[in-house]
Amino acid sequence: MSGVQVAAVMGEAEAESYILKLLREKGPMTTMQIEKLALDQHKKCPDQTVIFLTKMRKKGLIEGEASLEHRGWLWRAH
Repeated sequence: MSGVQVAAVMGEAEAESYILKLLREKGPMTTMQIEKLALDQHKKCPDQTVIFLTKMRKKGLIEGEASLEHRGWLWRAH
């Protein structure tokens, strides 16, 4: 083996908890920032990150808005 770890796909509840914790601790973050932090910890959302975050927004767990300044979506915990 080359020592490279593959990101483990989190379950839905685990991913929701992980993202809520990130947003509460670090404040508003872009999709790319969330994805990078998760991958750095060898974690991956069950769907593509932006799709999963959109599902969380529709459930009312987080808020999200398109940001021209950040050139993408900016997410925050309630």
